[in-house]
Amino acid sequence: MGRNNCGDDYLSRVYHSLRAPRRRYVIELVAESDNDLSVRTLAREIAAREQDVPMDCATGEPYRNVYNALSQTHLSTLSDADVIIYDPERQTVAPGPDLTIALLLSNLNQAAFQTLRNLEE
Repeated sequence: MGRNNCGDDYLSRVYHSLRAPRRRYVIELVAESDNDLSVRTLAREIAAREQDVPMDCATGEPYRNVYNALSQTHLSTLSDADVIIYDPERQTVAPGPDLTIALLLSNLNQAAFQTLRNLEE
């Protein structure tokens, strides 16, 4: 009935930010870093993970695809959810106020999925 939608809207934004694997990679990488990260570094690391190659081999079209997707979509989505602070002019990413919450939800969902999957086997 008269339910408060502020919490629902907040959770919807955070869960939407977790929907794409590349956004979850950004969350993990930013959480692991002690410094701001460049979009180039993020793109190279994500391309390396997706291609299952060392970071120095993550080049060419796979790298460009990740870089463009981050710049055009994923980083603004994470920034809108306050998960990261994205500076498009400097092309840097820093932890946002809700990074810890997003990381926790991502990890909990991953653990729940693995647990349920193991129960089915």
